[in-house]
Amino acid sequence: MSDAGTDMGTDSRKIFGMKAKVPVATENHSENTHPSSTSNGLPGDILRNYTKKVGNYLIGRKLGEGSFAKVWEGLHTTTGEKVAVKVIDKRKIRKDSYVSKNMRREGQIQQMIRHPYITQLLDILETENSYYLVMELCPGGNLMNQINAKKRLDEREAQKYVRQLVMAVEQLHKKGVVHRDLKIENLLLDEQDNIKLIDFGLCNCAGILGYSDPFSTQCGSPGYAAPELISRKKYGLKVDVWSIGVTMYIMLTGTLPFTVEPFSLNGLHQRMVDRDMNPLPPSISSAAVNLLNRLFEPDPDMRPNIHQVMTDSWLQLGNPHTGVPYLNRIHIEEINHTVLLHMTEKMGYKRSEVLSAVLTNKACHMLTVYFLLNNKMKRLSKKYREKQYNMEKEKKSELFQTQWRKHIEKITIPPKQTPVYLAVSKGL
Repeated sequence: MSDAGTDMGTDSRKIFGMKAKVPVATENHSENTHPSSTSNGLPGDILRNYTKKVGNYLIGRKLGEGSFAKVWEGLHTTTGEKVAVKVIDKRKIRKDSYVSKNMRREGQIQQMIRHPYITQLLDILETENSYYLVMELCPGGNLMNQINAKKRLDEREAQKYVRQLVMAVEQLHKKGVVHRDLKIENLLLDEQDNIKLIDFGLCNCAGILGYSDPFSTQCGSPGYAAPELISRKKYGLKVDVWSIGVTMYIMLTGTLPFTVEPFSLNGLHQRMVDRDMNPLPPSISSAAVNLLNRLFEPDPDMRPNIHQVMTDSWLQLGNPHTGVPYLNRIHIEEINHTVLLHMTEKMGYKRSEVLSAVLTNKACHMLTVYFLLNNKMKRLSKKYREKQYNMEKEKKSELFQTQWRKHIEKITIPPKQTPVYLAVSKGL
């Protein structure tokens, strides 16, 4: 995170567009049926879109829904920025002992990870009936919607998304984390049309979190699952590599690579083991086909690991953003001191506590405020620079037109004369 926005030359209160407010010592996690009409001076027309308040967040429209959780659009009342709020219903998960036992694992694992292609966990709240995970909002929507609209993606476009997914998974595997639910539906797009990997509910991590025998549970979507996972064998990190192959295939074709009619797990497993992949369009390059064949290796011992996948020629390792190691934690020199100064001097936070939360990636309200203000500052700085650029462009255009008019005015057109050759002919 660079110190974005410092070239704006304005007061931080104007940049952030918010009133200074000293934080309350204890978070209010109670679930209110209606948000306060005086939520940090937010306009009433905005508040009408939100029907519930939890802690420092207003809850609005529903973005998605799963078996045990729903994802809602939220509004952070302190900064006025939008977030995504995943609400896990504790009453529902009590019926499933495995999910109930591992409910907090998702938040624990996401705090271990920081990557530009993985959604950032900002805050964790809990009430008697609900468990809340507050995350950054991805305004670009779901990648699946884009594939449905286009039928399938252009190979160059798919190449970009697969490359980003591989880089995200590489960061997970470096920490010993297996996702186990990689699929198109779990890939969102940000404002820059880059992917954000979401939904870590089925993630697991051996050793670090102290779970014994973690990689034997049969879970995830059958169409994306590796053959060793479907056959209930012990498995490792390479199940994610297989799922990357399925995701890549769907991007290129709009369909699943292995299907059986009528559906049966045994029949699906047999097609995977036999390498009986559905035919690919003839327009797909040989390099892409070669990578898919590598990813769909049924023997996990022969299947490449995520680091070997990154070296594949189709992913264009020569790309400056591919293969570059990404630090899992923010370095002290990357701190945005304008935001830090605003939080300490205008909002009443302690400098040491803000730095501790940001540098350790601890999901809490302080991390939320820092992350949202930093992003807001980058966004406003970008708009400011674009505005300055457009103004300079207009000035140059006006100057050019003015100079051209002056040049035209100076040009004198000589009087019409009889051509020399005609004058000579006439004289003869």
